[in-house]
Amino acid sequence: MRIQKPILFLLVMCFLISCNSTGKLTSLMERPEDVRNLSLTNRRLTIVPNEVQKMVNLEQLVFFRNKIDSIPSFIGNLKRLEELSFQSNRLVFVSPETGSLTKMRKLNLRFNRIATLPEELTNLWSLVELDLRNNCLKKLPENMGDLRNLEYLYLNDNDIEELPASMVNLKKLRLLHIGRNHLLDGVPDFIGELSSLIELDVSRCGEDANLPSSLGNLQRLEILYISPYQVLPYELGRGNSRLQIIVK
Repeated sequence: MRIQKPILFLLVMCFLISCNSTGKLTSLMERPEDVRNLSLTNRRLTIVPNEVQKMVNLEQLVFFRNKIDSIPSFIGNLKRLEELSFQSNRLVFVSPETGSLTKMRKLNLRFNRIATLPEELTNLWSLVELDLRNNCLKKLPENMGDLRNLEYLYLNDNDIEELPASMVNLKKLRLLHIGRNHLLDGVPDFIGELSSLIELDVSRCGEDANLPSSLGNLQRLEILYISPYQVLPYELGRGNSRLQIIVK
């Protein structure tokens, strides 16, 4: 039986991808403690390889575009990790041990299927950027406000119904995107107390058309994304010539 060329090409490519992943990990395992950065992209992985837990000095770990459905508990062994990305996988589970990575500065979980997050995630005190876009989240950990060094928070395209009140403590936040969610009570007043905000996206974040007057307190705000149906408060932009309002 003759195999058609397109099918043969796909079979060869799958084989090469599999071998490339295995070969790369095998070579790195000769001295796993020397590995600082590891990126396994488009490798068709369904689990995080066990070999990774021995790379205890990892600082950057990327699993972009795979088919991984859970972050394992042994991720907590990687105490030096500063950047972790599982963007574009099939994550439904984030292990509580992820919260023990207290040197983490950037966590990217965008484009997955996460419905809940462990409360332990709020122990990531060094976190500067958190990307949770395009998931299935309905709520966030109650102690989100403990992430006091957070500067960039992306929550777009989820099913979030309420933002935890503790978020008022995120005083270093420069960017907050909460667009395309389902906030039952609209944009909370405490957003106006996040005085470091430069960019804010509240477009299509709920059915309440009225944006809170507290947004007028955001004197550093430069970019505000809204929807056509949302009503701007009178106080917004007074004395702030830099503010751009973008309807999307």
